[in-house]
Amino acid sequence: MAIAAGTQFIAGAKGLTVKHCKFENVGAGIFTNYSGSSNFYIADNRFIGRNDPKHLIGWNGAFWTKFNGVEGQVFPPAMASYVAVKLYGPGHVVAFNYIANWHDAIDIATYGEPDGSPNPIQDRLPVSIDFYNNDMYNMGDNCIESDGGAHNIRVFRNRCVNSAQGALSAQPMLGGPVYFYQNLVYNAPGGGGVLKYADTPAGVLTYQNTFIGEANMGGASSNVHHLNNLFLGAQASAAIFSLLLGRPFTVAVHSGS
Repeated sequence: MAIAAGTQFIAGAKGLTVKHCKFENVGAGIFTNYSGSSNFYIADNRFIGRNDPKHLIGWNGAFWTKFNGVEGQVFPPAMASYVAVKLYGPGHVVAFNYIANWHDAIDIATYGEPDGSPNPIQDRLPVSIDFYNNDMYNMGDNCIESDGGAHNIRVFRNRCVNSAQGALSAQPMLGGPVYFYQNLVYNAPGGGGVLKYADTPAGVLTYQNTFIGEANMGGASSNVHHLNNLFLGAQASAAIFSLLLGRPFTVAVHSGS
């Protein structure tokens, strides 16, 4: 781990700034899952993971088993580099980074119930977080996970190319809103497809994105909105767009140009 910035329930950094650095040959780049971590600024860095840059094989599911042994690939693959950036707590910004050859690129830590639940401690909630203008390639799982986030999270103007198990993830979102807008995803063939909205996320707003690949949403969701997105199916799975309906479920879908 290059920068260990926090450990859950114990201690962590606040106000960490990391700019113009290069991370390579590490298992994790910048990591905190401490709820007291806040206001990180991580920008203009390069994160190069140890995963195979010429082959992408997902870590789970029947889709990927057929590639076992093809050109030296092994299923399930070894996780040589886990995550470039993983954060928890409020006020973080991750922007203008180049990230390639990891399991995940940028994550909110899937923390569990926020500290103090059912009456969360307000200054330890994962809120007001921005991930934008990041360039991400070759992820064994996801490009961006909002998993475990709470409110006012924005994921916008990112480019994600080659994501094995679901490019943009909300698994789950604890109330929202989380905004996925003006992102470009190319080639997300297996698992969750371009969108992985699973395990009852709430308050997911998906606007003005371009998705080359299927969007298979793996579970009941609530207060989910899709508006003015372009979906171009890559025929990796049967459906271009599918929703598993549950209660309560509210969805607004508009076929925009």
